[in-house]
Amino acid sequence: MNKLSFTGNRRMLCALIMLATISDKSMAQNCPANVPAIITSNPNTYYPGTDSILNADATSIMLGASGTGSAPIAPGDMLLLIQMQGAQINSFNTTSYGDGITGGSASGYLSNSAMTAGNMEYVVASNSVPLTGGTLSLMTGTINSYMNTGFGINGQYRYQVIRVGLYYNLTLGSTITTPSWNGTSGGVIVLSVTNNLDFNGQTITAAGAGFRGGGARQAGGEAGGLSTDFVTMSTQNFNGSKGEGIAGTPRFINNNGILLDNGSVNEGYPGGSYAAGAPGNAGGGGTDGRPSANDQNSGGGGGANGGTGGKGGNSWSSNLATGGDPGAVFQENMPSRLVMGGGGGAGTTNNGTGALSGFSSSGAAGGGIVLVTAGSVSGSGTIDISGADANATVVNDGSGGGGAGGSTLIYAGSGLSGVTVLANGGAGGSNSGGGSPPPHGPGGGGGGGVIYSNAPVNGSSSVIAGSSGFTTGAIHYGATAGSNGALVQNVTIQQVPVQTLNCSVLPLRFKSAEAKWQDKNVVINWKVTNEAAVNNYTVEKSIDGKKYSTVGMVRFKYTSASDNSYSFTDTKNYNTDITYYRIKEVSESGAFVYSSIVTVKALEETGSPVTVSPNPAVNATASIRFNLKNAPTALIQLRMISINGSTVWQKQYKGNAGMNTVSIANLAAVPNGMYFIQYYNGTDAVNVKLIVSH
Repeated sequence: MNKLSFTGNRRMLCALIMLATISDKSMAQNCPANVPAIITSNPNTYYPGTDSILNADATSIMLGASGTGSAPIAPGDMLLLIQMQGAQINSFNTTSYGDGITGGSASGYLSNSAMTAGNMEYVVASNSVPLTGGTLSLMTGTINSYMNTGFGINGQYRYQVIRVGLYYNLTLGSTITTPSWNGTSGGVIVLSVTNNLDFNGQTITAAGAGFRGGGARQAGGEAGGLSTDFVTMSTQNFNGSKGEGIAGTPRFINNNGILLDNGSVNEGYPGGSYAAGAPGNAGGGGTDGRPSANDQNSGGGGGANGGTGGKGGNSWSSNLATGGDPGAVFQENMPSRLVMGGGGGAGTTNNGTGALSGFSSSGAAGGGIVLVTAGSVSGSGTIDISGADANATVVNDGSGGGGAGGSTLIYAGSGLSGVTVLANGGAGGSNSGGGSPPPHGPGGGGGGGVIYSNAPVNGSSSVIAGSSGFTTGAIHYGATAGSNGALVQNVTIQQVPVQTLNCSVLPLRFKSAEAKWQDKNVVINWKVTNEAAVNNYTVEKSIDGKKYSTVGMVRFKYTSASDNSYSFTDTKNYNTDITYYRIKEVSESGAFVYSSIVTVKALEETGSPVTVSPNPAVNATASIRFNLKNAPTALIQLRMISINGSTVWQKQYKGNAGMNTVSIANLAAVPNGMYFIQYYNGTDAVNVKLIVSH
């Protein structure tokens, strides 16, 4: 393995962005041109991942439509793959809520194998993906596994893919703002600069762009609640909403100052999204001191990240410690595993006071994530990933919790002393009180964030916790501040996420590629231009568009022509609905680049008398169809066999002239995998491949 460092030849920095270990698996890369660039807005493009499960070593990812960004993914683009949410909680209505440990704060998450939040890695695209989304193919398989599931018994899991902005020399021309997290994408900004990054007195901000606060609603109370509850449903007319965090998204959210209702079927957390229990790094919502009237208002808990959040203030009149519990520290924090700051929980409100009426009692958003790598840094500037402050205009209602500071990793060869990083927690909401006695529960402060760097940043940098809010008499009334976050300034190259690049860009470009049926074979044709130092072309094939295997190789023609055409015939075919092909150009140095993916439909085009649909089979049944010119005298033998040769299903069928359809039932009991449908009419035998994927 070769290593490059900041002390090496300056010109060698074009061979990497993160200045990390370069993989032996070289790859083509859209490397930055050696020209100065100025940006005045965020250059990243954000795609939500839509595959429910993306296993380790995956080479393709299904992406949804990009919500933010104007540059679609192109072959060779470097991308960040990051799991935004992914943690399970104990949802019991006791002090064991969250981490499963009885006693103390009812907060946290379960430290088990399902804890995937914060996992991230850099990957390189091998095909184009438009802004409308589609299948992304990767140069190499993923290191981690990723999951995308909506609310269920295990909470919510979300990951996203971000197109990284790559530059040789970059100057910030204005404040660069991170798009706020919207539940599927955003909240992160990634910049990689091969040579020098000039901050130019500007700011990169992800302040308040992280996990969102719980959305508050005025409620009049009803029977069925207790002042000791840690988790209740949003459909009940009391208590306050929990914040958003690594373990899920509550039904009601403070979405950039607007109340967002995800719907009653999307409670967001197992057991419910209301009351004092704090899920993951999110702050808990206030539990009212008298749920039947919802009029003994308490405050929401603060979100967490590098430091814990603060507890929400006590209930009005009864002075019970029913405020939202504090969000828990993300214990897995490391330079290669970062999360956004947790959102604060909402306070309880029955009078709907404040500039925004009942919504004023909402929790605040945490800070986002900023990743910056550069050969060197010049000028002074700021990275702001602080959590937001909760509303302070509330009168005689509970107030919301502050958002936690976010996370940043900044790695550069020099100049970091000019960069000030702010990862502070947001202040808990205050209220002016009212009634007799007047105090109402203020909000807890947000915890401090996380700063990682390989050298000291400016001395003004901070990870200070947010203060708790106040109520009448300038008292905190049970509300507490968060705790300070983490500032680590000695990160080594071995600790940061590896960006495996080789900037010896291959000049070759694929002009066209196609796959078509010819007799019973598939012929793949492609045309290229600007061939130089090419070794060979490898043809790869997939039956699901995800896992590819090599089916053949074609040698370079060694001609002087600017354009050359090539062809390969695949004689080993399965009668699947769609077969995918791509061509891999391999240079003499071992670097490679892919063509676009081409497909053939393998039903009518194959001329096979037998088809199976749907294929892949995702339901409990599938149908075998075949067309007979005449009714056969012998029974038709049909079998479904596994790849190890065992018979899973079989049937003898008396065929009729014309189209015949035979149903395969009980596929729900058949394990996922590849099978073969065998058809034999006494003379001819046909094998058809069937994929079972529940």
